[in-house]
Amino acid sequence: MGYQFLVPNYLDYLQDFPLQIMQNMSFEKGHIMNIIAMCLCCTFGYLLYTVAGRMRKREDLDPYPVYLHCWMITIDTIGTMTFWRLLYLYHTPEQLMNGAWVFLFFSIGLPVWISMEARSIHHDIKSAVAREQNFGRLVKKGEVVTEQQARFWCYGTIAVSFFVNMYALSMLGGIKNCAIFIIWPFTNYVFALWTWRFWETRAAETGTRKYQSMALHIVILIQISLMWIPGLSWYLALTPFLHTVWYYAGGIAMSALAAYNLYKCAKLPKRDEVLPNGKKPVW
Repeated sequence: MGYQFLVPNYLDYLQDFPLQIMQNMSFEKGHIMNIIAMCLCCTFGYLLYTVAGRMRKREDLDPYPVYLHCWMITIDTIGTMTFWRLLYLYHTPEQLMNGAWVFLFFSIGLPVWISMEARSIHHDIKSAVAREQNFGRLVKKGEVVTEQQARFWCYGTIAVSFFVNMYALSMLGGIKNCAIFIIWPFTNYVFALWTWRFWETRAAETGTRKYQSMALHIVILIQISLMWIPGLSWYLALTPFLHTVWYYAGGIAMSALAAYNLYKCAKLPKRDEVLPNGKKPVW
């Protein structure tokens, strides 16, 4: 009994994932909280990029390491392919009313995320400071990382990430089974897991909150917590596949890491200076 609780066999729940989504997202009274949970998830997922974009616009810096964007752009590209395919399979008015509207929503929305990631990658290739921070270790001491080198490494990372992600998702049923949905919660965890060393290094260099902000940390903490808190998690509401002790334990651990990053940022001196453009840094 205890063994089954720790290592349950939920492979049956991998069958026909699109149908599970549709059954729980149809326009029925009992699904209102599911729709609200999806709206919360998408709103804070959008803020992960818009707050970072505001920082980039004001200070010409990217708060995230570029490999995060290179990996995420492949996830959202695969997601776009997935929902275009599912929309082709489930596109009648009756199917749309019975939950397939989610496929239409993300087939339009995910390209927006792709454009934001592409802009971030373009910035990090063009910015000499960002190139040095992301790729300085790959060149000899004293050499300058060129745009051509940065572009090669970014595009190479994107290519490798795409093939690895497609391989992993194929084992979960692939595009037709909406396998991207199964790993979506974990794609939010990278915003805490893949950034904490990057931010600690920047904090040691500058002694301030430069390259991070309290607003960004709060958004990350909320978004990660929305992945696993019962009643707020859209993913838990749609499928029993994620109802395992390990899913909750992983979510708690990632929320704890996000809270640690927030705490470390709060300990750094506030930045009250006025930027050259006349604006203050993002709080």
